[in-house]
Amino acid sequence: MDGRSRIDSEDNRQSDRDREDIDQNTAEDSANKDQTLTSIRDLLETRISVDDEDRQKSKKDAKMKRDWMLAAAVIDRLCLIALIVVFIVGTLVFVVLILLS
Repeated sequence: MDGRSRIDSEDNRQSDRDREDIDQNTAEDSANKDQTLTSIRDLLETRISVDDEDRQKSKKDAKMKRDWMLAAAVIDRLCLIALIVVFIVGTLVFVVLILLS
């Protein structure tokens, strides 16, 4: 029986070592998973931050574009008015010169 007890105790020690290895591997896997999840979270936060900055820049660019389009429309209207005035004045001068000659 002494031989059988010794074999059982060796089996128990081996089982204990196996359990410790499994526990250690599980702990390492858990740490790796936590590290991976942390990395993913950091990447997502960075992506969200960059997207927000891009969105704000796009809004700012769109506002600037609208402002410039308004300025261009005003200048275009002023040029049209100036052209009409020059055309009318030129026509009147031409008509007056023809009538006086």
